[in-house]
Amino acid sequence: MGNAILEMHHIKKSFGATQALKDVSFSVYPGEVHMLLGENGAGKSTLMKILAGSLQADSGQIIWEGTEVKIKNPSMAHQLGIGMVYQELALVEQMNVMENILMGNVPTYGNSPMIDWKKASEKSREILNRVGLGNLSAKTRLSDLTLGVRQLIEIAKALSRNAKLLILDEPTSALTNAEVETLFGIIEHLKTEGIGFVFITHKMEEVFRMGNSVTVLRDGDKIGETRKLHEVNEDDLIHDMVGRVITEFYPKEHNTKNGEVLLEVKGLSDEKNFRDVSFKVQKGEVLGVAGLVGSGTTEIMEAIFGLRKFTSGSIVFNGKEYSQSQPNVSLREGMGMLTKSRKSSLLLHMPIYRNVTLSNIRDFVVGKIFRLKKKELDVAEEYRKKLNLHARTITLNAGDLSGGNQQKVVIAKLLCANCKLFIMDDPTRGIDVGAKVEVYNILNELTRNGCGVILISSEMPELIGMSDRIIVAREGRIVGELMEEECTQERIMKKIAGGVNHE
Repeated sequence: MGNAILEMHHIKKSFGATQALKDVSFSVYPGEVHMLLGENGAGKSTLMKILAGSLQADSGQIIWEGTEVKIKNPSMAHQLGIGMVYQELALVEQMNVMENILMGNVPTYGNSPMIDWKKASEKSREILNRVGLGNLSAKTRLSDLTLGVRQLIEIAKALSRNAKLLILDEPTSALTNAEVETLFGIIEHLKTEGIGFVFITHKMEEVFRMGNSVTVLRDGDKIGETRKLHEVNEDDLIHDMVGRVITEFYPKEHNTKNGEVLLEVKGLSDEKNFRDVSFKVQKGEVLGVAGLVGSGTTEIMEAIFGLRKFTSGSIVFNGKEYSQSQPNVSLREGMGMLTKSRKSSLLLHMPIYRNVTLSNIRDFVVGKIFRLKKKELDVAEEYRKKLNLHARTITLNAGDLSGGNQQKVVIAKLLCANCKLFIMDDPTRGIDVGAKVEVYNILNELTRNGCGVILISSEMPELIGMSDRIIVAREGRIVGELMEEECTQERIMKKIAGGVNHE
């Protein structure tokens, strides 16, 4: 395989008394996809931020193309040829494609500050071709593009700086299957150009499909040696990541309460995103909702919760009918929603414990004036343990957590609201294998207590493994319903695609 493009030796990093990285070493070779695995809080992001220049290691060496380097800031990383594509994309929606690709790297006339627009256009066109977007106009506004295309533009932005190594942090977490296939095709093509990748993911199927080698971190330590993917199996990797054997990935319980209806949606329409939607959720039931991006699933749930208006139809929740609502009213009545966007669900500048209790503040205030801070801290600490939240302290700001741990705070916030119905839109997005099982156990606990759950998931095995019943949405309408014993990926996909099942 030749010489390593990158070597990191004995990297250590502490934040106060907490050792985020204890002694980590690994190497990446040209044309290789190196999988970096570990639970949320294992140290993956810290290690990559050191490589990308956003953090400085306390000790250790970075060898780049055979020479020791000190990467003091992101600009130095870019100059070396290291590009990082974060899970939350660092693009500007108000700017066009070319402006985003060449941001901070716009060609000029000689040493003058004047932009050479012809060269800028040629350069952006060349880069777009490399990521399979040759037919996309460089003048297209970013806000008009899908998330999958934006992901490729983020990669194009790194390539415009002549990147030789790309760090991809959960690159498929919010993509459709078609977008994932496009991304994987681009990665395979870039590998033939000698570009190396560090790929962070919690999806095991991606590890074995795309990876050449794998390094596992746990609690800031490297577990064992870096290995070739053909030398290990899924059980080995999961054991290394979580430190225990997981015998059942989908520990489904059946807790439906004798057909008692908790939520009934009747003829819901907004004449744009969804039409004539009707379904029921029973007490103790997990109702799965399947559909492609654009099928209207998220918009339907937002309308039920009160985040968007609908023009006709009604909702009966817990025996009470209402034609419109607002999120604060829904929460007060006992309906909570975990949205797809973490950032819109958290106040990143506020401590973890405040975020957890925010959805149920009435239980932590006396006389509308005095906050019960100790009670807030105690309750948040309970959820920290319950969800295995990796944080030095619950007084830490939510914005200082990794993406997966932020997702756990969002879930804790929803649980703290003491709701009767939980609408969960991709609740396990970006969280590790062990934490997913913990979330599934929480779903069981909720349904055991008579709560209802609406589960939207981009992972079909999760949807099938945890649902009592699945309804299928296509083009804003409910087009099918499958009971648990009928649910297979093939049957669900046929209904999603509009095919006829002749079985």
